[in-house]
Amino acid sequence: MSKTRRVWNIILAVLNIQGALILMLVPDIAFLLIAIFVGFMLMGRGLKYLFYYMTQANHMVGGKRVLLVGLFLFDFGVFVTMLVDEPQAIMIVYVVAIHLVAAVVNIIRTVGNKKDGNPGWKIDFAQFFGNLAQVVLCLVFIGHVEIPVYIYCIGEIYGSILKIISSCKKTAIVYVQG
Repeated sequence: MSKTRRVWNIILAVLNIQGALILMLVPDIAFLLIAIFVGFMLMGRGLKYLFYYMTQANHMVGGKRVLLVGLFLFDFGVFVTMLVDEPQAIMIVYVVAIHLVAAVVNIIRTVGNKKDGNPGWKIDFAQFFGNLAQVVLCLVFIGHVEIPVYIYCIGEIYGSILKIISSCKKTAIVYVQG
């Protein structure tokens, strides 16, 4: 990871912590703001993948996968932004589903990194634990609207702290001599 990328990761993590703290101050409209933000984030990421497909990936092996991921992310982002009018319990279920998928991805990365002897498996395991804890706690308190907001915000703060820690860690540089 380059120094510039490290700085941007730290800046974005600090902004994420500030945003989570602000959402904790207004829990009554927090899920509305979360749904709008996550929806636009997914649409933006989907458009990024679609633009990448149109400019480069359509000529590459596996380019169709990039197209499908872009379409899926964009479609899911539109779907999430349309949930704004739905009851908050439904939005909580979708937030739980997103964190459940993230937890599964983290545990797969943890197993792969541990098998390869990569010391980064500890951060992946910590992220898995955080995502899984968010899923369980949100499902336990699904009847109360304000408690999952606090759980979500604490999870975002936890994830941002892990991002800052991983950005500050030194990475090995491998030089190939020919």
